Amino acid sequence: MTALPRYRTDPSPRALATRLRALLTAGVPLACGVYAGLSAPGPSSPLHAKITHAMARAFVTGVSAGVPRFAPPPSAHLRLLTAASWGRLDGVGADMTTFPVDLASELWWRVHERALGSLRTAERRVACDLLLRLGYPQRAAAVIGLSVIDARRHVLSPDLAMEQLAVLRCHLPASAVEAMALRGARSGLPAETRRDLALFVVFRNAARGADSTSLQAGAALAVKASSELPHTGFAGTLQRARLHRAIAAVPFVRRDIGETHRLLGRALECLTSIAPGQAEMDQLAWADEAFALHCVLVQTHLAVGLGQRALDHTDELVGLSPGDDRTWALRGDALAACGRWDDAIEAYSRGVALGGWGAARASYLRGFVLDRLGRVAEAAEDYVLSHRIDPTASVVSAGIGGHQQPQVRAEPGGRGRAVGERRDQVRRRAQARAVQVRAGLAHAGEQAVREVVQASVRGIG
Repeated sequence: MTALPRYRTDPSPRALATRLRALLTAGVPLACGVYAGLSAPGPSSPLHAKITHAMARAFVTGVSAGVPRFAPPPSAHLRLLTAASWGRLDGVGADMTTFPVDLASELWWRVHERALGSLRTAERRVACDLLLRLGYPQRAAAVIGLSVIDARRHVLSPDLAMEQLAVLRCHLPASAVEAMALRGARSGLPAETRRDLALFVVFRNAARGADSTSLQAGAALAVKASSELPHTGFAGTLQRARLHRAIAAVPFVRRDIGETHRLLGRALECLTSIAPGQAEMDQLAWADEAFALHCVLVQTHLAVGLGQRALDHTDELVGLSPGDDRTWALRGDALAACGRWDDAIEAYSRGVALGGWGAARASYLRGFVLDRLGRVAEAAEDYVLSHRIDPTASVVSAGIGGHQQPQVRAEPGGRGRAVGERRDQVRRRAQARAVQVRAGLAHAGEQAVREVVQASVRGIG
């Protein structure tokens, strides 16, 4: 199997400001507008956007009690990134009331007004999750009554523990939040709350991919709390699938692939043994867990060299959420691992077409595959496009740097012939455009973006 380079970006606020400035003029608007005004989802909307829109509708119509807890969306800054990709600096403000009128739907303002009123516990839970998805952590904190706290002494609420953790993740170090979750998982809180707190710790540690005492403790506490809860019915079986998916991380980081596959297989069995019925929230909850599980299955199979099995699971991702850039990123990775280069290029192209920040990774990896195929001029264009969208990824800079000199191919008779002349012309034109973009952004909205980012990460006070 071919090993693909890892695409990593700087998570710091300064890097986020850089990405926002780049997106303003990158010319890759996100195809879905749910996170910039709560417009209705369309064919290009990912599953998590459809969930967000459904949550908003349930919240304003007074049926929050029927909304389950979903997996968090892929980025805490989706609204900022979406608005910036549309070239709308006025859409990245930290105050919901100043959002551009021409972008905001009626649902947007109904959410805003409803969140200001008196809310029951279920409504506060949904409002908090929704406001975090829309990129307003301060409003989310206010909705659940979270004020200045001491992370070492704070006692989680039995009813809003997960919402408190979600808000605190925006303001405190990960280690402090995870320690708080572990304390809650060991406390006398209700079993469902303890289970969710323990799973929070497991998922956070699993994302880092390293064995740790926190991972082991979280998994053990999740299993213990789950044993106190019913395992039957739609909701119970769905939670069992989530539990098995989570604790599979323990043997995986220990390289016990057999046990990893056994647990993921049990998660898949749980998922396929239930049908969501006609209720919209049940259907979305089932699809949400299915998407997360198949993502893990793809990543696990790729990690152990089972490219074809990984590719089979990407078929499920395409069916569940064809508008998600993660779908096409994983499908492209699986196709590349199987040596199906042309199909991988097509998959990454689907990701580029969705626009937004996700197009940066897709265009870089499409360039990587084109490079392997000897299509260096096209690869250079993709590297420059990726860098134009997200200048914070060092791997992209390295890719551009690798195309600085034309390659020379030996010919009979000992002579050499430059084969990169056309590629160099394309590269020089693209780099000149990129320099112009960066120069323009140096004085266009930089201070405004910096203020927005600082406000979004400022501690609760």
